[in-house]
Parts: sequence; structure tokens; C-alpha cells
Amino acid sequence: MTIADIFDRYLGQPKPLKRLHVPKHTPLERLPMVAIDCETTGLDARRDRIVSIAAVKIAAGLSVVDPPTFDTLIDPRMPIPARATAVHGIDNAQVANAPTIAEAYDEIQTALAGCVVVGHHVSFDLAMLAVEARRNGCDWREPPWFDTCELMAGLGLAAGNIDLVDMLARLGIESKGTRHSAAGDARMAADLFVALARTLIGQGRGTFGGTMAAHRAPRR
Repeated sequence: MTIADIFDRYLGQPKPLKRLHVPKHTPLERLPMVAIDCETTGLDARRDRIVSIAAVKIAAGLSVVDPPTFDTLIDPRMPIPARATAVHGIDNAQVANAPTIAEAYDEIQTALAGCVVVGHHVSFDLAMLAVEARRNGCDWREPPWFDTCELMAGLGLAAGNIDLVDMLARLGIESKGTRHSAAGDARMAADLFVALARTLIGQGRGTFGGTMAAHRAPRR
């Protein structure tokens, strides 16, 4: 532990998330990865807030780890619109005693630290986290990420904005999570990514660089 670490702990300040630098030739089986999902008050990252977040580790050898390493409700400090509750089932009463994003931030950073982040439309989740961090005066450095939807498109397996459950079904993968729950969507994204990773490995593209290059924006 450094002197800076000691002062950060004493002052109660969150430690900045270190940027992960990954050599392009690193095999996927050796990459530290974590699948994430956020449930929110809406789809505008500049205005809306996180109400739930979960992280599911993908261990060496592309093994999905149970249970989630992190899974919590978040008090968004604003009313949750009925249209959002209709999607994820989280209402104002459920988050009344939950931590705020600032209070949970250290645990979130710990869950993501040193990992490539995986998710379904994960750029949205990362945008939400970036805005929440800035709003609360916390340091944020975007980690490298893999997006399951863009990888499906890049592999010619998706044309359009296909639902996560539909994508799993297309590959014959049993859904092991509840749709539109943070933990459930993170688990399904992890399972989907592992299947796509094995396809990339079979094609000789199973590296960090090969996977990054395989991303394509889905057709709308």
C-alpha cells in the first residue's frame, strides 16, 4: 500500500479506476473480464440515473462465475418514472434504503478494476457510469469493452436491434437470468459473449485485437 492509498482510505476518497492496457495478441481465455448491466430511470445518459447495477465475472478459460461479484439497487435521488418501472420492475419504495451511486462507487470500481468490460449495448452502461461519476465528483476512466450486440453483427449473426434473449435463443443458449434485471442481463451477456468468443477462437480471431476488430454496428 502506498502513502496515497493510505490518505485515500483515511479521507474516504474513491481510488481512481486504472486504465487497463491490453496487448492485441492477448488470448481471450487469458483476459480478465467482467459482464455488467445497469437498470435506469430512462435512456438519456445525460439526464437519467442508475437504479440497479450488477457485475458477473468471466474467469480464465472463459468460465462464467456464479454468483455475481456485485449486485445492488441504487437510490437515484429522483423519482423513478412509471414507464421505467414497467420495464425493470424497480419502484421508488424498493430503492428508498439503497445506497446512492456515490456510496456504491468504490465497490463498482473494485468490480471493474483491471478487467475488460462486457455487455449488451455496453456503451450505454458505461456512459451512464461516466455521467454518474462526474455528477458525484468521482474519477472515471473508461475501461476497454466488448459489446455482444456488435459482435453478433460482426459475425453475421444479427441484423437489427435484437433482444438479448433472442440472441441467446438464436445460438441455442439457455437463458439463465431474468430479463431486465441487472444481474440477469449481466449473466446473459456473459453467456452470450463466451459463445461468441469460442466462435472467434475457432476462426483464429480469439485475441483482444481480433475481438475488437470483429465489432460491427447492427443494421437498423
